[in-house]
Amino acid sequence: MGLSGIRSRNQVYELLKKQILCMELQPRDMLSENTLSAQMKAGRPLVREALAQLVEEGYVVVYPQKGTEVSLIDPERVKQAVHAHIVLEQAIVKELCSQGLTEGQMGQLDEVLKLQKEKSGRDAVLELLILEREFHYLLSAFCGREHIWKLFRTLECDALRVSYLRYGIFNYQVRESALTSWENTQVEERLLLENIRRGEGEAAVLLCANHFNGLLWHMDALKGIYPQYFA
Repeated sequence: MGLSGIRSRNQVYELLKKQILCMELQPRDMLSENTLSAQMKAGRPLVREALAQLVEEGYVVVYPQKGTEVSLIDPERVKQAVHAHIVLEQAIVKELCSQGLTEGQMGQLDEVLKLQKEKSGRDAVLELLILEREFHYLLSAFCGREHIWKLFRTLECDALRVSYLRYGIFNYQVRESALTSWENTQVEERLLLENIRRGEGEAAVLLCANHFNGLLWHMDALKGIYPQYFA
């Protein structure tokens, strides 16, 4: 969508969120309503409303007498988001192992995995992140728990930025037989789906926990690479 097409608060919000996730707008960058309004060719009220939503979700912070800036990544918020994902998504995985998946549901999940396999390279990192979330959202939706993603939206801004950095930095092979960070995620999701298909609850729950705990391990490494991004 071109900037001339921005006509709603949600469009402004989505564009700013994308720029923050992709580190085009980095932690501690100052955000001016006037500047953003001019750059996006959007009215100031739309920008103000979008910024208010981003404040609510933790992407930006407003400081009195100073202004609005992109928030630092808070390791504690990442830990809380990981904990919420593990607790809630493990419960979902257990339920799916008990109730099973329909042929149509399996087809939707397989399609997401197929799309993931077609994406590669640094330019595709945001698309990969979206597809990863789509896979887990579908698991929630298939057992009627999709509304938990409203909770995740208010918790996971820092976890999403860590995920973006992880896929951007660790998508190389240390040796020929090694998996990249993204390839490892694809293997985890394929194994998770296969265990759900077979009703193997214990294995599926363990895979779910390993996937999200891996984010914490990568965060520790990323803090050493990008100390300026972290609180």
